[in-house]
Amino acid sequence: MPNNMLKFTLCKAGLFNFAAEINLAGVCGVFGDSGAGKTSLVRALIGLDEQFIGSVNFNNNVWQDDKHFVKTEHRQIGMVFQEPRLFPHLDALGNLTLAHNKRSLYTIETLAKLLDFENLLDKKTIALSGGQKQRIAIARAILTAPQLLIMDEPLSSLDAHSRALLLPFIKRLAKQIPILYITHSMQELFYLANNMLLINDGKIEAVGDPQKLFIDPRLSLVKHAHSGLLLNVTCLSWDETHAMLQGKVDGQAIYLAMDKPVEQEILQIKVESKDVIIATQQFPHSSLQNCFTSEVEQIEQISASHILLTLNLGKQKLLAKITAKSLQQLQLKVGQSVYSYIKAVSIIGEIT
Repeated sequence: MPNNMLKFTLCKAGLFNFAAEINLAGVCGVFGDSGAGKTSLVRALIGLDEQFIGSVNFNNNVWQDDKHFVKTEHRQIGMVFQEPRLFPHLDALGNLTLAHNKRSLYTIETLAKLLDFENLLDKKTIALSGGQKQRIAIARAILTAPQLLIMDEPLSSLDAHSRALLLPFIKRLAKQIPILYITHSMQELFYLANNMLLINDGKIEAVGDPQKLFIDPRLSLVKHAHSGLLLNVTCLSWDETHAMLQGKVDGQAIYLAMDKPVEQEILQIKVESKDVIIATQQFPHSSLQNCFTSEVEQIEQISASHILLTLNLGKQKLLAKITAKSLQQLQLKVGQSVYSYIKAVSIIGEIT
C-alpha cells in the first residue's frame, strides 16, 4: 500500500455505508450536501464514534478492524474544527505549548510568523477575534506532528484577512502533511483540492478529480453544474495602461481586471455557466473582452427550458447554460466549433 493511502469500509445502523480507497497526496476535499454524512465520516475516521463497524487503514497502519480499535489519541491525526476550541484559561502561547511535539515540522515562532499572530501570543483567547482564534487552532493542530490533518469547514465563518492568509498556507502545507478538507464551498474545493470524496445520502458516491466529477451527469453534483468550472490561466503579464492582467487559457488570450499585478505564475479563475454567451459568429463590436474558440463536447438538458453545454478549450473545459430555444435557433451539435464569450470571472484564492 503506497504512502498516504487511506482505505476504509465503515457502516453504521443502516444510516451510513462508507467505502473508499484514496491516495492522500495534497488536499483531498470532502464535499456533499448538509446532512449527507461528511462529519459522520470524519468522526468515524478519527475514532470518535465506535458504533461504526468495519475497517480503517492508513499508511499500512490498522486503525480499526474486527480485532483492533486504535483510540483517537493514538491515531496521530491533527484535527481542526469549525470552532477553534481553544482552552479559555490559557493565552495563545499556552495553547500552542501544550500541543507542541518535538517532531513537529514547524516551531511556534515560525507558525506565528506565517499565520500572522506574533503579537497575539500573550493574549487570552477570550480577547481574540474568531479569525485569530482559528489561525492559532490550525497552528496547534500542526504542532502535534500529525501524520494526517483533517479540517472540518475551518474557514466557514472567518474574516476576509484570515481566509486570504489561510487558503494559500493550507495549499502549501499539504505538500508536507496530507489533508482531508471538508467543505461546502466550491471555491475552496476548487482552489485547494486535487482530489475529492463526494458524499451523498450516507455513502461515498464518487472519488476523483473535482473538475471531472462536477461535469459527470450521472452524479448528484449535476445540480451544481450551473456554478461552472475552474480554469488555469498561464503566461501572465501586467498591462499598466489599462490596469489589466493578460494571460492564456490553453493558448487563447484572456484579460482580467485587477487592482494590482499578481506574483504567482498560474492564476485560477472560475467561470459560471450563466456568464458564458455562445455565438456561431464573432461579434464585430462588443464590450466583452474575452472570447474563446471552443468545441461543443456535450449537450445536456437540465430542465424543460435550459441546456448545459460542455465546451472543450483544448485541455480544459468550460460550461455554458443556455435556453432550449437558443439551442434550437443556433442549431448546435456535438463537435461543432463555436465562440464562447465570457461576461465575468471569479479569481480563485481571493475569496471574501
